[in-house]
Amino acid sequence: MTIFLQQQIVKLNEYIRSPKGVSDTQYKTIARRFVEEIFNERKTDAAKNFVTPDISYHGMAEEVKGLEEFKKWVGEDLSAFPDMKITIVDAFGEQNKLALRWALKATHDKDFADFPATHKKFEAHGVEILHFEGDKIKEAWTVSDLSVLAQ
Repeated sequence: MTIFLQQQIVKLNEYIRSPKGVSDTQYKTIARRFVEEIFNERKTDAAKNFVTPDISYHGMAEEVKGLEEFKKWVGEDLSAFPDMKITIVDAFGEQNKLALRWALKATHDKDFADFPATHKKFEAHGVEILHFEGDKIKEAWTVSDLSVLAQ
């Protein structure tokens, strides 16, 4: 069997396993662009390109429903941490779900989640699980260690 044929079989298997023909590799690309554009480049209006209109986002202490509420929530995070930079450390998934392990570096400039602003730089780590519908995120869960904000 030629290398070309083997590559085509792998692509076909990814297509068959993934809803609407989106491969695991494509989900990873979408997730990386989502983090880069929405959080790192602060383009909250671009959220419509990455999430469904009825997105359900489950945070540590809150739940956000719908595109407009999601954009508002992201804006509040970006306001509290104006120099926030998220780096995806690892990504893996199966079918239409993708898990991300990430690291965040930022300065805590405004009160956030009952933590008063410290104006100090910090680093936090977390995990995100994304559930896709087609090529957009329909639901997400995030878990992170915010205890660093209390230090």
